[in-house]
Amino acid sequence: MTGRRRLAVGAAAALVLAAGACGGGGGGSGGGKGPSGSIVIGTTESLQNSFDPAQAYDYLGSEVIFNTAETLVTYAPDATEPSPLLAASMPDVSTDGLTYTFILRAGVKFSDGTPLNAAAVKFSLERAKAFGAKDPEAAGSLLEGIRSIAAPSEGKVVITLAQPNVTFLSRLAYSVASIVSPAAYAANVLSGPETGAAVKAKYKTDTIVGTGPYRVTAYRERELIDFEANPTYWGTAPKTKRIRVKLYDKSSALKGALETHEVDVAFRSLQPDENASFKNKPGFTLVEGKGSGIRYLVFNTTAKPWNDVNLRRALAAAVNRQAIVGEVFKGSAATLASMVPPVFPASEPKWEQVYGAGAPPPTTASKGAPAPTGKSLVDKYLSAAGKPAGTVPVELWYSPTHYGDTEAAVAEILTQSLEKTGRFTVKVNHVEWAEYGKKRADGTMPVFLMGWFPDYLDPDDYLEPFSNPASFDPAKWDDSKMQELIHSEQRTQDADRRAESLRDAQAYMADQAPYIPLFQAPQVAATSDKIGGVVLDPIQIFRYWLLEKKG
Repeated sequence: MTGRRRLAVGAAAALVLAAGACGGGGGGSGGGKGPSGSIVIGTTESLQNSFDPAQAYDYLGSEVIFNTAETLVTYAPDATEPSPLLAASMPDVSTDGLTYTFILRAGVKFSDGTPLNAAAVKFSLERAKAFGAKDPEAAGSLLEGIRSIAAPSEGKVVITLAQPNVTFLSRLAYSVASIVSPAAYAANVLSGPETGAAVKAKYKTDTIVGTGPYRVTAYRERELIDFEANPTYWGTAPKTKRIRVKLYDKSSALKGALETHEVDVAFRSLQPDENASFKNKPGFTLVEGKGSGIRYLVFNTTAKPWNDVNLRRALAAAVNRQAIVGEVFKGSAATLASMVPPVFPASEPKWEQVYGAGAPPPTTASKGAPAPTGKSLVDKYLSAAGKPAGTVPVELWYSPTHYGDTEAAVAEILTQSLEKTGRFTVKVNHVEWAEYGKKRADGTMPVFLMGWFPDYLDPDDYLEPFSNPASFDPAKWDDSKMQELIHSEQRTQDADRRAESLRDAQAYMADQAPYIPLFQAPQVAATSDKIGGVVLDPIQIFRYWLLEKKG
């Protein structure tokens, strides 16, 4: 997902259903047979489009879906492999890796009272795939590898792929593969001829109807989202009856809201020093977890002068990632030397040969020769680009609030590191996130900051979306060699051979430098000390149903 997970147009202005208020002072769960109490979560995230599973490709949209709808398989807390959810067991997979046969869990109903069955699974996945084929900004593109879906009985689903893909089960655990009520979404399907705005008009933006532990009861744009426990939920009831998510523009306002107990949880994102202020503060708890999200710089590789690979390499060599981590994040983040983060064993720090250490890209280094460093490497690549002297103008863009209040400081440190070489002059621009998404899609930002949070927990999710325009590809790279490297690792069943293919793909991406990995920050949630059940794991599903308020 971009920044998750990702980009799109504005959300529906307001959703007001049969709402239950979620005041911050509500009582804790416990007592009675069902969930009780209320919890308020504060965030600086914003909803980028809708919580339609076929469309949502941003963090908050996906988070809403994960708590209100469900997939055939999922990741249990801290798990690294999928497990069954709406499927009664893991699927039978054919020896050629093309056919997945699922048996569904019996007795499950959608929140509108209609039953889950194989026809609903077929409807949901085909619907999402169809949107993905028409809307490159939609999450449905993750399902493009599906060739056919059959529902031979009420409780059996057979999915056939066009070619083997070892990441398929991981993709089915992402929100795009959530199963929704065919009755509720009957009017929100594509008939075939729609394009452009007509496609986006077909998304369901007023609510979400899934099988999950919560229902959305109210949404007010830039203000709040209310959830209430689904009274017909088939599984273990959530611990808290009502959840309210309050949306803040500034991390300082979110910090103040936690201090005054207007919210119970502050998650995504306080600034590092704001989080640290709660670490040993009476009445509060700081929960830290491993992060799988990454931050990176993007070149529009179709725009001059950044269609020249040597100019991209020169800028990459000038970036001081350690300064970003030290000055902006006070050491709480870590420098990133690959687009694939080190949480994965297949992560290969090839970018260290371009950034940080200042050596040439992996495919161009000379064996036995001393590696140039610092400004000499910048000069080398600029000379190769036909610019042995003078400066190169850089138009750098960022979004001021979406990634937290630190974003302006990140842009400032980047600017300083580039201009310090004497070879770049930087002009910095910024726009809010909705406009940022449009400008990214239109190709009107030459160099810009982005973030990525995983759709599915696999190294492939940090490579394929960045070279496949049908999936994401913010650099508009569309590189056929990279795509073939990706297809090779996706088809490889042997774990060791696949890891080598993943390393080859990272080496090639480092050499071509359409992206510059910058840093990775841990997940952090600051909470009242009365809140329990916060789980922050690499899959980055914030599980509302585990949250509870004590006392």
